[in-house]
Amino acid sequence: MVQERIDDWWEYAKDLARAERELQIERWVYISIEYKDEAGRKCRLHSYDLPRELHERYRWVIRWREARLQCQYPRKNINTYYSYYDKRTGLRTDFNSCLMKLAAAKAQITRAERKEAEYLAYQRLNNLFFDEQTDDQLLEFHEKLRMKKEKYAALEHQIRSEVEAKSVESI
Repeated sequence: MVQERIDDWWEYAKDLARAERELQIERWVYISIEYKDEAGRKCRLHSYDLPRELHERYRWVIRWREARLQCQYPRKNINTYYSYYDKRTGLRTDFNSCLMKLAAAKAQITRAERKEAEYLAYQRLNNLFFDEQTDDQLLEFHEKLRMKKEKYAALEHQIRSEVEAKSVESI
C-alpha cells in the first residue's frame, strides 16, 4: 500500500515536470546580496540572474560570495534574497503562484485522463454489462474532469492577462 502511494507520487511528479515542459516554463532565479545602510536604504553589493539548475549545482559560489562580502563589510548585516521566476513570461514560480497552479492543474488533468483510460480498459475487459453512458462512477468522474479543465482554462486566461499587463507596463 505504501509502495503504491510512492509510485503515485512519482507519477504525479513526472506529470508535473511534463506539464512544465509543455507550458515552456523556464525556471530562473534572481539572487541579490544586500545590506541596509544607516538611513534604512538597501545597498546592493552583488546580484546574479541564473537558470535555476545552475544555481542548484553551484550554490557554493553564492555562499562564498556572501562570506567574502561579510568579510569586506564586517559591521554590516549582509542579506541574500532569492526571487524565482519564469524567464519567458516574467511571472514568479513560487509554490502558490499562478504559473505553478497552472502546471499542477495540467498535471492533474493528464493523470485523471490516464486513470480514466485504465478504468475504461478494465471495465471493458472484465465487465460484460458495462455501459459508458450509464456508469455512475464514470459520469461523476467526467463532471470532476470538466471542472478541472474549466479551472485550467481560467488559470490560463489569468496568466495571459498578467503577461499582457506586464508587457504594457514595460513599454
